[in-house]
Amino acid sequence: MAENWELIDQFNGVKTYLGTGDEEDTVLVRKEFERSAATALMDRNKELQNESFDRRSEMWHAASVPAEVMYEWLTKYGVNAWNPEHSDAVKKLLNSNEYRWCKVKHIIL
Repeated sequence: MAENWELIDQFNGVKTYLGTGDEEDTVLVRKEFERSAATALMDRNKELQNESFDRRSEMWHAASVPAEVMYEWLTKYGVNAWNPEHSDAVKKLLNSNEYRWCKVKHIIL
């Protein structure tokens, strides 16, 4: 297992590290998710759910999904939140009780 990890990227609460493996020509990638970033976003979503909004508007801000949750969807369910072909699966996950705090309004998508 790699002992020396080098931080190569940091974006949206996700840190990506690169390391070398025990075997020759082996490269390891490690991702770390900052819990505080995801928790802060979920708390913000909960606050926004309590605010009123104009249902007559053409567009609504429906959800803010932390990168950690999107990665979980990809690895656990095979759902890529950025793939338009997976939009029905994303809506299903957002409407579930497990991920309801990703939505910013009490609406069914």
